[in-house]
Amino acid sequence: MASSSIPCIRSAIDDLRFLRNICEVWERHFLHAPIGGLAFLRTFLLCARKCSNHVDANLAALLVRIEDVISRRAQEIHSFRLATLEGDGFPNDVVRTAYHLGKEIRSFNQEINHWYVVFSDCSSGQSTDSLVNKDDLMELMDSLLENLVDFSYWQNASDLEVVEHIGAFRGKLTFLKNFLHFITPHEVEDGQLELLLTHTEAVAVNVARHIFMCGSIQCKEKLMQIKNGDSCKLMQNIVPVETCKALIASNLSSHSHREIDEQMLKDFVDMLLSNLWDILKSGTCLMIHLRDQLQKLYEGLRSLRNILKEKPKKFDEKMRDLTGLVVHDAGLAIFSLSLNARNDELVKEMHLVSSDLLENFKVIQATVAEEFPKRSSFKFPRTNELGFIDFLLKYMMDLTSPEASSVAFVSYPIQTIQEELVFLRSFLQKIVELRNENEELQSLWDRVVQVAYRVEFLIDSLLVGYILDSSSMSFDSVVEEIKIIKAQALNFHSKMLDLKVEGVTKRIDHMPSQGSKPMINDVVVGFKDEATSIINRLTRGSRQVQIVPIVGMPGLGKTTLAKKIYYDASVMHHFHTRAWCTVSQVYHKKNLLLEILTCINSKLSEKFFEMSEEDLAHQVKRRLLRNKYLIVLDDVWDSEVWKGLEASFPDDGNGSRVILTSRLRDIAPQDKLDQEPHSLRQLTHDESWDLLQEKFCPGKDSLPPELCELRTQIVEMCQGLPLTIVILAGILANMEQSGWKEVVQSLSSSNISSTEQCTAALELSYRHLPDNLKPCFLYFGGFPEDHEHTIERLIWLWVAEGFVETTHSKSAEDVANDFMMNLIGRSLVMVSKQRSTGGVRACRIHDLLHELCVKKAKEEKFLQLVRGYDELYAFNVPHHLRRLCINSKPEHFQESRLSIPTVRCLLFFKFGPREPYTWFDLSFIFQVFKLLRVLDLSQINLGATLPREIGSLVQLRYLAVLGNMKSIPSSITNLSNLETLILEIYGWLISLPDTIWNMKRLRHLHLKDESLTGGFDLPMENLDNSSQLCNLDTFSWVSLSSWENMDKILRKIPNIRKLKCRLVVDCDPAKEGSYRILVLDFLGQLESLNLRLRTEIDERYPFEFHFSLTIKKLTLSCFCLPWSDISAIADLPNLQVLKLLEQTFVGEEWNMKEEEFPKLQFLKLASLDIVKWTALECENSFPRLQKLVLENCYNLVEIPSSLGNVSTLDIIELSDCPSCASSVNEIQEEQISMGNTDFKVISSSRDVLSLYISELLSSSDMH
Repeated sequence: MASSSIPCIRSAIDDLRFLRNICEVWERHFLHAPIGGLAFLRTFLLCARKCSNHVDANLAALLVRIEDVISRRAQEIHSFRLATLEGDGFPNDVVRTAYHLGKEIRSFNQEINHWYVVFSDCSSGQSTDSLVNKDDLMELMDSLLENLVDFSYWQNASDLEVVEHIGAFRGKLTFLKNFLHFITPHEVEDGQLELLLTHTEAVAVNVARHIFMCGSIQCKEKLMQIKNGDSCKLMQNIVPVETCKALIASNLSSHSHREIDEQMLKDFVDMLLSNLWDILKSGTCLMIHLRDQLQKLYEGLRSLRNILKEKPKKFDEKMRDLTGLVVHDAGLAIFSLSLNARNDELVKEMHLVSSDLLENFKVIQATVAEEFPKRSSFKFPRTNELGFIDFLLKYMMDLTSPEASSVAFVSYPIQTIQEELVFLRSFLQKIVELRNENEELQSLWDRVVQVAYRVEFLIDSLLVGYILDSSSMSFDSVVEEIKIIKAQALNFHSKMLDLKVEGVTKRIDHMPSQGSKPMINDVVVGFKDEATSIINRLTRGSRQVQIVPIVGMPGLGKTTLAKKIYYDASVMHHFHTRAWCTVSQVYHKKNLLLEILTCINSKLSEKFFEMSEEDLAHQVKRRLLRNKYLIVLDDVWDSEVWKGLEASFPDDGNGSRVILTSRLRDIAPQDKLDQEPHSLRQLTHDESWDLLQEKFCPGKDSLPPELCELRTQIVEMCQGLPLTIVILAGILANMEQSGWKEVVQSLSSSNISSTEQCTAALELSYRHLPDNLKPCFLYFGGFPEDHEHTIERLIWLWVAEGFVETTHSKSAEDVANDFMMNLIGRSLVMVSKQRSTGGVRACRIHDLLHELCVKKAKEEKFLQLVRGYDELYAFNVPHHLRRLCINSKPEHFQESRLSIPTVRCLLFFKFGPREPYTWFDLSFIFQVFKLLRVLDLSQINLGATLPREIGSLVQLRYLAVLGNMKSIPSSITNLSNLETLILEIYGWLISLPDTIWNMKRLRHLHLKDESLTGGFDLPMENLDNSSQLCNLDTFSWVSLSSWENMDKILRKIPNIRKLKCRLVVDCDPAKEGSYRILVLDFLGQLESLNLRLRTEIDERYPFEFHFSLTIKKLTLSCFCLPWSDISAIADLPNLQVLKLLEQTFVGEEWNMKEEEFPKLQFLKLASLDIVKWTALECENSFPRLQKLVLENCYNLVEIPSSLGNVSTLDIIELSDCPSCASSVNEIQEEQISMGNTDFKVISSSRDVLSLYISELLSSSDMH
């Protein structure tokens, strides 16, 4: 009776889903409930099916009524579907019928609940003699799992805790189902299978009852129902002891797995991974050796899952048997641990993962790959190894210092290891140049680096609470290994001299030839304006010898442009003698001199080739003497090149010139430059297309029409880089026209950069980098392609990673900034946004260089970027992976179940737009990634609270999160190493705990709020006895509302350098007097200050500012001050940037005084009611002003005419300031008359809303 209705329900669900997909959006909601209701009804009928043969009268009557409703409504619904298929349109009665069907289903709820109780009692009490039909049970499990998936649709469950609980049920039941699929083909002894089937049926019925009850009660009662003891007990018993017993009892013959297909194995492996993941993230096993075993097992199972997914040809019967055996043994290990998890002593003694099991994983991988892969024994990062050891030594010194007061290391030989590492670090420094040519030294180098990484792992493991044991991963074993390494190092000292001689000889023999650099055929396209500019520099200006550097990133065409100029008719006519010399990375001075002489006299006699360097230098000078010459030194990598050749280039005061092409900006001495180096731009779209045409079909006027249709895609993909265009032309020219479109659509920079020509050019840039810059450069490979980097934030990351250290004269951030400028100077990083005074605010790297970073970072085990769901799912985790960067959807990361305990850095970047109202539970991070130093989750909403478990990541130095939280848990204080804390929120105050004053290493406390209304709310209790944050360098935004405590708070941050404050004014007039003075002059390090007043009433408050004289950048908003008060700002001796926004000053006239703003370079006035701005008798004001920005000053008629005499002024920008155009034009005329022909006036107009948003954003800029 029950069974007869089930097919009818399937048909009705099918028809309703069809209708839901074609109806209007507003109608779909009405079809969700009946679909879910039918699915739940089907599950009930499947539970009732077993009782149908001996059912009592009441149940029989219920089943008849259900069958009547289902039969009648199913016929109606099917007729609607047929009508739509016949073209009659969507029937009007569908929604009405769906509504009545849902109502009729709900009318059965009370009786169904009653019978579920009966079924549950019956199934729990039945014996194993009552046989369970496996196929019927699987059908019930499938229906129940579908109910769990559709639960949120049926009830629109908005309680996230309920949804998570339902998800847990789904995972457990899926495992049980897959386990049954896996185990039943085996011969299971002792009746264990029957016992397991009986148990599974009982579990299924109880879960069905539980979920049906949750779906049929009110939302407030749901949570209580789910949290009750029966529910928790049910969850714990879904995977029972019998499961493990059945698996142990299975008799694995040589043919036992041949009936199991790959999908069944894959499903079961998925479930093993899920269970192992739960164990790893729960922290049940804290023993390092056991955790290491399980981690290797986890990695092996992930690898096996990927193999099964790909369905390799090598997966024959033999491999299926081996795979089944591996899965069996893995399951046995996982279940054994689950059963004994509460027995700590037993867990401690367990050796669950046999070496045979791990070896079988390798055999499967190797067989599928058709060969045993060659694996390097070195498993740690290769990038800047000496820099890492330096970082480790400082880390150990900090941990063992008296200030650290840590008792964790009392029983361990940390001091001994530190002393020995100091010696080994010194030894490595001596063999830096020799190791590449001597295998023994390289092997010794590797052993030192590996033992250093092991030391770091042991120290970090101890600090996060892992239990050390006496196995190979112990301090004692490390000490023994260091002794052996030291003995070998001492033995090498006697051989050092011989090694040096041998090494030098080998290096000379292996120097690459000068012609090894890949060359692009010299097709000259574009560069007309560039060439004209450089030719003017060559033929005009100073009569002294001048250098004209052409600089830019690899592949931009520096050499091509130089050749175009070199052979230009006017250049050839202007210079008496010309010579071209290719320098390259590896060069010999003698060869350079010979190359120059050959250009001057193509028929050199043999005697020149026999001359010494000194004689050749003299010959070059003699031939250039009293001649107006042009020398091109192409591809220069080192300033020493010029120093070595300068004496050969005479300066006769006749206008001779030298062109240098280089990737480095600072390659030429300043005294030989008449202007800045010429930075080569990228090609325009038209120029890119012209170059493609010249390379694709030389000499022809046009490209094939099929290729012209792809023009837009091609020019955008190549991004104006000639090297990319040339490579693409070569690819397209060597394939059939029919494949062009597909190739262009699928082609990316990664394909292009993989070609030999492009890779060689880009890798040359990387190899030439100093070791300390390589990690900074490779770090770009951890971000998505085309990512724009805020310089400040990137520098904070570098510092947290330990790439830079403080010096006697500079902070770590200043050193990191120098590194950034070096990378920019080498044309490896491009400036995308500038600061007000010309500094760099944001940067990016070209796609080709990004791919190089991704590739090199992976090769050198520095970091790994995982992009998208497919890569996340198939990711085979490298052992000892140090940095993991993920670019995917948040839900895919959440479901990935990655377990990489060695990771020190985790960066996440979201696919698609930000979803402010969707949050994700990522609490697993705090259990699995215990050793993290850098964690950036600023693109995943963590919800209304920052998990307290964040305090378990005691190694964190950098933390960035996004969420709706309004407070920070006090456990944040456990992060005693935290240097940078970044919170991104949506417009409210965040309360900091009173323990924040104990975070003495905190340097950057930053809140990013798009609404510009939020801020940090500091604790005010017990300020007198709280510690100072002496290391705090950057603080934004902080909300200050307690004016009585303001002075105390500001004195807590005595060394602050950049500060943003929102000052909140109390509306009580009685307290007005206490608001008058804002004292900041005791902040002796303050350079950048942004103050914004917030008040609920429209009244002026008389403020008096006592600014620090060190301020260089100042932004004020909403203070409504009279213009007479500006003197407190005008006399600041170091002020370079000033922004006065949103009625900061009110009044129609600003009359400046004499000699104000002595160092100001940038001035912005926005949203002010000023009418007249004068500077009578103050010709010396703004002596260094470079840029003036006026926005939304509608009434402004006059600006000081004396600005026309400011020689440094480059530009005035006007936006929605219509009345002052005449005054600005007079200034422009005066500037031009003074010879400032480059002076610009840029005028624009915007709508009021856009302008207001812009003002708010500009006020939040931290220059």
